[in-house]
Amino acid sequence: MLVGCFTVNLRPFLRNLMKQLLLIPNVRKYFLAFQSSDFRWLWTGGLGGHSAYWGLIVVRGVLVLQVTNSPSMVGITTFAAMAPRFFTPPLAGYFSDRYTRRTVLLTGYIAQILHSVLLTMLGILGVLGPWSIVALAIFNGAVRSFQMTATQSLIPNVVPKEHLLNAVSLNMISTHGSKFLGPGLMAIPLIFLNANWGFAICGGLYLTGLVGIFRIKARTTGGIKKGTSFGASQKEAIIYILQSNSLRTLFILIMLHCSLTMAYESLLPIFAKMVLNNPTSGVSYLMMGVGIGSVVFALVVAGISSNQVRGRMLFILGIVSGISLIGLAFSNNFASAIFFTAMMGGSQVGFMAIANSMVQTIAPDELRGRVTGLNQINIGGTMAILNLFNGIIAGNIGSDYVLITWGILFTLVMIISLLLNTPRLLYKGIT
Repeated sequence: MLVGCFTVNLRPFLRNLMKQLLLIPNVRKYFLAFQSSDFRWLWTGGLGGHSAYWGLIVVRGVLVLQVTNSPSMVGITTFAAMAPRFFTPPLAGYFSDRYTRRTVLLTGYIAQILHSVLLTMLGILGVLGPWSIVALAIFNGAVRSFQMTATQSLIPNVVPKEHLLNAVSLNMISTHGSKFLGPGLMAIPLIFLNANWGFAICGGLYLTGLVGIFRIKARTTGGIKKGTSFGASQKEAIIYILQSNSLRTLFILIMLHCSLTMAYESLLPIFAKMVLNNPTSGVSYLMMGVGIGSVVFALVVAGISSNQVRGRMLFILGIVSGISLIGLAFSNNFASAIFFTAMMGGSQVGFMAIANSMVQTIAPDELRGRVTGLNQINIGGTMAILNLFNGIIAGNIGSDYVLITWGILFTLVMIISLLLNTPRLLYKGIT
């Protein structure tokens, strides 16, 4: 009864608080997309779901490292959660253009809740081994690709076009800022309880996400006609991407950025153990640093209204993404490590928010689900390969050397891109 009364009283309070914030001129520009109630619920649902995902990344990594004492196995486990993004995004894009995007999201959240319940029960029964964790991580990653594709396809349907960059940036806060909330919550069971409690908490987070998605009113889909085959629908999207210089260049930049700078999940448990000498809660603190930086930088990008500024920031944040990896590699204490993980998270989120908003702007609505699905291969597929590779090689040469190598390479990629015409146009805000 008390909980029900609290919930009823809390809703009008939050609505009034948001209205008051939007009346403040200097604050309003950062939260324009929140004027849409559907976007607010989509954002809230995403925050719960993404927090659960990043929480699972931490709990699985720590548990596997404790049980096997194998950095390579941590890399395999993280790879398992990301590997489905090689083959499921095109299917997710097809479903997001063929069926109601809200329905695709609801189905995904229900599947994730059941997955978390199974993890918890297997842990309680004492039959959750490393390879069981890997198998369930594959399922978790496969469903997440449907969630992310449907979410990104739905965003342009619930906000006006002029608020799209703001909406994508705010969505990045729920996606990457949840690296603070999810891993932060996992620190409690990892220090004081056990991994089973972490799995249960993640199930609760997925449940909050389901409630948010259920409240969305928009019922939108793409432009796949009944009877169109999966292959034909994908061919249409691929041809469109290849014929657009801007889209083609953005896909290449996103692929290189994600593979070289964002495949760090398998490195952080190893870095926390070998460099910072804190293999349990240390990785949670590092991920929280990533989350804090993500929130700050995403808010900065959310306030950008000029296409020219947006283009310049794409280049600057790309450079910072590379340099911050090098800074983390040279960190030998928590203060400097958290600072550079915050710079990593912030610059990566800012870069991806701008790049993804450009992709969403260029892609027509009837193709958006499929274009987004193919872009998810760029994002998740390449990260999966590099996470596997990084986890294996870091056990041999050290996580710091891996960070330095990829940081230098991507910094060079951004500098060399200035020699090409289409990237230069993108950096001027011309799509």
